[in-house]
Amino acid sequence: MSDQVEPVQTIALQTSGPGAQAFFAVVTPSDLAHALAAPHLFLNDAELAYWQTLRVENKRQSALQGRIAAKRALGAALGEGDLTKIEIVRGTFGQPLVRHPRAVGMDVTLSHAHGLAVALAFPDALPMGIDLEQVAAASAQTVLAEMQLSEAERAWLAQHGAAPLPIDQAAACGMLWSAREALGKSLKTGLNSPLGMFALDKLDVVSGAVGVRSGTVAWIGHYVNFPHTHCVMQVSGSRVLTLALPRVVTLSRWPQLPS
Repeated sequence: MSDQVEPVQTIALQTSGPGAQAFFAVVTPSDLAHALAAPHLFLNDAELAYWQTLRVENKRQSALQGRIAAKRALGAALGEGDLTKIEIVRGTFGQPLVRHPRAVGMDVTLSHAHGLAVALAFPDALPMGIDLEQVAAASAQTVLAEMQLSEAERAWLAQHGAAPLPIDQAAACGMLWSAREALGKSLKTGLNSPLGMFALDKLDVVSGAVGVRSGTVAWIGHYVNFPHTHCVMQVSGSRVLTLALPRVVTLSRWPQLPS
């Protein structure tokens, strides 16, 4: 995996109202390796004490990686260079809550999968959620069976879920699951409702999206039960990155992942 992307990317949010910005951060395995040697550069005393209680190594690493991504995005948004001054705690539904003197009006969403962590800091007046997935072909059918697919999703899978079309069955499964996860995060409830509530009723391929790497397929999805929210998805192999955001918001560029 190449790490040659900006660690924090600025994204202008275009709406009918005043302009705004979001900040996308990505933390790669090499970033994590350096952070594991000096976690005190990223975590405050309370966060470090909790992190040190984690005994499962994979959980320790993903927890640190996710916090770094969130803090880097927030650091750019808040103009805060000392990331230990930004505290992130878990809310009732597991959502990240930000504590910082300048954090009023700013929120963050984060995700991690298969050695990569991503986060997006954004104005809380424009609710957003981010999700990163990598679904294996061996688990795709099991995951699909759990999702309570809409009729539109079933029709789309029949048309787009197999070769020689741009995505395979695992990626198609990852898209539908990731769309649900991202929406749940934007609502700050997670997937604490029947999964069919988060279903899509339309998926369209996007051509020429700014920031999307060559060889990556970009999509826009619309939700059955949340008409004022849509999602943008990038699919590269079986890796899926999804942002759920208000339908009135247009991104100046899409987040870029390492190749």
